[in-house]
Amino acid sequence: MYYIENHKIEVVSTFLGKEKILLNGKTVSEKSSSIGTSHTFTIGKNEYRIAQRDKSYRKRGNIFEIRKNGMPVSLVNIRPKTSTQLLFLVIVMGLAFGFTLGVLCYNLFWPAMGV
Repeated sequence: MYYIENHKIEVVSTFLGKEKILLNGKTVSEKSSSIGTSHTFTIGKNEYRIAQRDKSYRKRGNIFEIRKNGMPVSLVNIRPKTSTQLLFLVIVMGLAFGFTLGVLCYNLFWPAMGV
């Protein structure tokens, strides 16, 4: 998510391999997602271009390159996780915690029952 000139710009990837650019919640560009895919849109009289960089920049948090009227805009952002990915992570972590707690309780209380 980026904020440029008081406008919220989001880059959203779908499960179908599409990449969408949302400007204040409205789709302004949609293309298939791949490295180097370029999205172009305008805000007022300014033309913006957002392109995904190659993998070498991802470690530094510079996943996307943004240009305003052909000039680079100095922004650093890391692609946020989608809510589906976070939900999956919470479920997996909950199951792992529950399993660990169950094993711990079994080992603590089962021998104490005298069976």
